[in-house]
Amino acid sequence: MSLVAALDYPLHTMPATALTPRLRVVLLGCGTVNAGVLAGLEAMEAQVEIAAIVTRKPRRRGDERYAWLTDLAAAFDTGPDLVIDGLPDCAAAEKALALAVERGIHVISANKAVIARRPDLEARARRAGTGFAYSAAVGGGVPVLETVARLKAAGETITRVRGVLNGTSNFVLGLLENGIGFDDAITAAQAAGFAEEDPSADLDGLDAAAKLALIARTAFDIAPDAHTIPADSLFDLSVGQILGAREHGLRYRQLAELVAGEDGVSASVRLIALPEDHPLARVENEENAVEIRCASGTTIVLNGKGAGQAPTAGSVLSDVRALLDRVGTR
Repeated sequence: MSLVAALDYPLHTMPATALTPRLRVVLLGCGTVNAGVLAGLEAMEAQVEIAAIVTRKPRRRGDERYAWLTDLAAAFDTGPDLVIDGLPDCAAAEKALALAVERGIHVISANKAVIARRPDLEARARRAGTGFAYSAAVGGGVPVLETVARLKAAGETITRVRGVLNGTSNFVLGLLENGIGFDDAITAAQAAGFAEEDPSADLDGLDAAAKLALIARTAFDIAPDAHTIPADSLFDLSVGQILGAREHGLRYRQLAELVAGEDGVSASVRLIALPEDHPLARVENEENAVEIRCASGTTIVLNGKGAGQAPTAGSVLSDVRALLDRVGTR
């Protein structure tokens, strides 16, 4: 059972703030996710303007349409209305989000680690009336946080959320089921664009734990520390165990779970062998699946692509469109 603490702010809808007719946007990073986001924003040029794109290394000459910068301060000096964070978990990402909140700039992020670690950033943004959205941080293209929020708004009491929340681990598990070794499976996940150069956060359950922390924030108004959530590592399994489970009609899945009980909310990320006909066992490759159960008996199962450029960038762009609706630029 993980230690959770109640937040001291309500997570309700935010009051609108006036902005210029077109949102000036700074993109933090232009890797897999934000490259897809940039393509989507280019189709929204009547509503958004790319003020700057921040990358770790100087951009090669040839694309002069945008200001390609390596300095965060210079990017913020362009006067953005919105910062879109596509960076990995790093000090620069945390610094950038903190600066955006401090300056009253809207934030949209796919960075679940920083957002889970810094609940105060969302709290401050909400109190200031600025947007702070992170739909892409959980589930990729699966609308997990949105569904949880809608259920709460409809008066439902959520009692359990569980699911396969990490597409990279699920992709790797699928290859291991076919007898492929760990090293080759990880290399394949990296080649497919699902795994980072260092995939340990995915395979050790830390990524799923951070996602649980964000779901708990939305579902239960609490801020669990993701690092206190018990998590199993894929490296604790052998290929032999995985193949043996398949022979007995079982499939190992990295199952992340929140359960609300009389003693509070427990959270865990476990490797569990599920019957192969279980809805959460049928999830293939980089897919995610989430089961949300309510006290009324209502149960909702969501599934879809949980990793990769298209679903994650699509979720970011959905948050952009929601912000545009809110500020009246559409």
